[in-house]
Amino acid sequence: MKQKQSINFFSLTMIVVSLVIGMGIFKTPATIAAKSGTPLIFFSAWLIGGLIALFGALTYAEIGQRLPVMGGYYKVFAHCYHPGVGFTINVL
Repeated sequence: MKQKQSINFFSLTMIVVSLVIGMGIFKTPATIAAKSGTPLIFFSAWLIGGLIALFGALTYAEIGQRLPVMGGYYKVFAHCYHPGVGFTINVL
């Protein structure tokens, strides 16, 4: 008798998270630590990367505040440039 295979909500969520994050988050720190030489350079690189990501997030938050419409990237690029540009950005 064959058992019915099923997947619960938590397992599905973890699969999606692993696809988004990928394995690089677990492999990259060891490689960077080995090549950086000193812990100061290693942690400085991660701090600078975090600041760059923060600036990007704040930029998207500002765009969302200035153009409060539903539609994401398409609406922003269609408003700023042309609907064709918005479509192209979403396709890419």
